[in-house]
Amino acid sequence: MTTTDKAIIKRLATGIPGLDEVLGGGLPEFSFNVIAGSPGCGKTTLAHQMMFALATRERPALYFTVLGEPPLKMLRYQQQFDFFDASKVNDCVHFVNLSEETATGDLQKVLARMMAEVEAHGPRLVFVDSFRSVVMTQGGGEGWVSGWIVFVLLAASLSTAPFRFRAPRTRRCR
Repeated sequence: MTTTDKAIIKRLATGIPGLDEVLGGGLPEFSFNVIAGSPGCGKTTLAHQMMFALATRERPALYFTVLGEPPLKMLRYQQQFDFFDASKVNDCVHFVNLSEETATGDLQKVLARMMAEVEAHGPRLVFVDSFRSVVMTQGGGEGWVSGWIVFVLLAASLSTAPFRFRAPRTRRCR
């Protein structure tokens, strides 16, 4: 590769006016992205908007939640937004509640469940809400650091999911 050659990285349009322009066309394909902010600032809604815009038959999404409220309550709230598409739920958008595994305090159980769901659904998009809650499963101190490292390694392996896992099944989703 010469200095004039440039790598072409495919961009995934988020469906959010203005954000795609700032990102140079959208999120880089196969990237690991963190949405950070204070509680209630809209991280979950932003993630859902991107997920519903990006999820298709060819690019299914898996959304892990560890929130105290059930996914049904969260989905009911999200239905008020124009981006919400009920036809995608349980079709090319799958929600997995990890609160039970997280409550055990065993990061390995959480990660094992996540990997099992990834293998079962073959997603091209993976969302974790909340990343901090999953990592903090190990508790403070050294456990937090090792949890962070293990989780980042898992995320890195998921960012190459199309190459590591079986192709997704055909879905009815548009």
